[in-house]
Amino acid sequence: MTDSTPTAFAAPLRHRNAAVTAFNKVQAQYKIAILDHDSARIRAAFPDTTHLRFVHYSRSRQLDLQAFFTTGLDGTQRQILDATTSTPSLDLDELTDDLTEALAGLNSAAWSAVRPESPGEGQWVLDLPPYDQAARIAELARAHHPHAILLTVDFTADSAQILDLAGADIAQFGDPLTETVQALPHRPLWPAETERQIAVLAAQIRALPHLRAQYLLPIDTPEGRKAILALPTPTQNQMS
Repeated sequence: MTDSTPTAFAAPLRHRNAAVTAFNKVQAQYKIAILDHDSARIRAAFPDTTHLRFVHYSRSRQLDLQAFFTTGLDGTQRQILDATTSTPSLDLDELTDDLTEALAGLNSAAWSAVRPESPGEGQWVLDLPPYDQAARIAELARAHHPHAILLTVDFTADSAQILDLAGADIAQFGDPLTETVQALPHRPLWPAETERQIAVLAAQIRALPHLRAQYLLPIDTPEGRKAILALPTPTQNQMS
């Protein structure tokens, strides 16, 4: 084996890594697309549904739907369907198969929309993606920073992390005032639950090409591990 052997393997390794990256992107797109499709089906049958509860069996990688829930404005949860019984409004067996496919593999992008149900062991909650992920992020962010227009998002880790936000306000004489607020350990941008929700929705936007092209601008590498997320304006939200 000569000294040139590592160089000989460099090009095939680059092609392999590129293929793996492309495959992972397609897989993430597919998994999130399943969630969006099934969320539309669920809302067509039960419009008030906000989340599902299910049991996931790690060995068989199958899941059993338990119930559909709605969340009131005051945060209270109410069960609207016992998913262990049949309903003419929705094919629950088909829905179970779809969600099992979406959550196949612990690295599936669809797991970003899932959180553990406490205290039930083995029970999970799937939050239905909103009709418009970007509009929902804007709503969550502006509840704490009313003039937020841009978020810097780091996708390097398993879950997205919001590094900072830029906000703009119109001064008394019409000049824009811009402020950047960094997320610091002692001064987070918002409560932990808000961070979790925004991170989940940002990951969904990144997984879907039409949303990624519309809202995300990579700022370091072509892979877009860090990106600027442009929040839609209130006018855009009303038009969408």
